[in-house]
Amino acid sequence: MRKGGKRYLEISSVSQETGEVQELQPHISIDHERIRFDEQFDGINVLITSYHSLSRIEDCFRTMKTTFEARPVYLSTPPHIQAHFLICFIALTLMRVLEHETKQKLSPNRIKVALKSAKCRELERGYWEVFGNEDLKILHRHLNIEWNNKYVTIEKLRRYGR
Repeated sequence: MRKGGKRYLEISSVSQETGEVQELQPHISIDHERIRFDEQFDGINVLITSYHSLSRIEDCFRTMKTTFEARPVYLSTPPHIQAHFLICFIALTLMRVLEHETKQKLSPNRIKVALKSAKCRELERGYWEVFGNEDLKILHRHLNIEWNNKYVTIEKLRRYGR
């Protein structure tokens, strides 16, 4: 099956003299009937799913419920509902980006635990102690963030991840 704009073209070989179909001279015309049929779907986004894409969608919901501990939220106004959906979507998108960047070496739950392990505490004389688990180091490595220091100044801490 032809895709894109080619699906609206009819290709046949027609003799200019006799009008008979020939083997070697192609004639291209526009299939106006096909165009009229497809016009009824203009502006409609038709979703075509397969088992693989369905399983990815189900995996996204599973990640939302387990890793993000998302539970039913009862919101009443459309702006609150839209804001909640946007926050969930952004969180899931960032999680998928981190999974992709680590080449799926870290599960969503391990990524969450790694990010939550990033801590710092203020010491004396303007220095801070920074620490996290081993998975946080893996995230740093995959994101090309050089962060091997345990004790840093507040200025360096503010530049972290930029």
